[in-house]
Amino acid sequence: MQKLRIGFIGCGGIAQAHAARLSSMNEVELAAFSDVQADRAKAMAARYGGKAYGSWREMLDREKLDAVFICLPPFAHENEVEVAAEKGVHIYIEKPIALSSELGERMVKAVEKHGVKSQVGYQLRFSFAAEEAKRLIESGAVGSVGLVVGAYWCRFIRTDWWIDRSKSGGQLVEQATHLYDLLRWLCGDVELVYAEMDRLFYREVEGMTIEDTSGVVMRFKNGAIGVVSSTIGAVPNHWWVKWSIIGRDATLESDDAETLRVYHSSRMPLTMEVRREYGRDPMMLAERDFIEAVLRDRETRTPIREGLKTLKLTLAAVQAAAKRAPVRVE
Repeated sequence: MQKLRIGFIGCGGIAQAHAARLSSMNEVELAAFSDVQADRAKAMAARYGGKAYGSWREMLDREKLDAVFICLPPFAHENEVEVAAEKGVHIYIEKPIALSSELGERMVKAVEKHGVKSQVGYQLRFSFAAEEAKRLIESGAVGSVGLVVGAYWCRFIRTDWWIDRSKSGGQLVEQATHLYDLLRWLCGDVELVYAEMDRLFYREVEGMTIEDTSGVVMRFKNGAIGVVSSTIGAVPNHWWVKWSIIGRDATLESDDAETLRVYHSSRMPLTMEVRREYGRDPMMLAERDFIEAVLRDRETRTPIREGLKTLKLTLAAVQAAAKRAPVRVE
């Protein structure tokens, strides 16, 4: 069996989550790890085998890799995508892919120029609720979509780079981006946004420059209206990612990744179904989709161009809040 030699750029928590899953796949060899904190790379190499590097550039120069998992915080992105693509190395990159559209554009250009596969870590696209909703929408069972509503609520704070907007982009760009990407995948691209955001719950946190609450109104290109709220000031130990899609013939509602409620509003009497699948691991499915795309020479579900579209949407929302005026999404 052909094994793909995989390297890691960044060995923090998300890299460890990926490595734990990838290590169970027969098609994969975890060959190399790089991190500016060399001890983290050494720890992962000791656990999974392979070599450790303090520089991703050195790793890409010395190792013959088939793919690389880029698990860097947003501010740390440089030209690692461009260098990897030029070497013919396929790319799995965590979200958000960058903090500027300009860098994101360069990433996309490099990937497409050199013909490598890419996947962005928007694993909610692989959840049961999302896949079932996608199937129903594309089948025509939902009818034309008029209203899209979402909520990303948690109680979460960390006092490192994450609370600095210049390094993370803020909650909407770095965290709630998962929900914006999901709604884009289900309902199409967005053409116009208006937003309000503020810091209302964590005003005493020193050095915090990101929002902790936001509300965004969107106009989709297909005419639908979207409303998404996000906060890191909600209930402790509860991580809510909720969304509803209201169509002419059916309304779809999900409170968790495993469950979709379908209200058949065009039928009388009104009927409601609960569709559910337990035990799915969306992150592993996103990884496997990438691995199989490389092995079988096919497209991934979330190529890097999709990551750029979601980045542009979230950056436009931040800009709209700053201007207190609607902003057109590029």
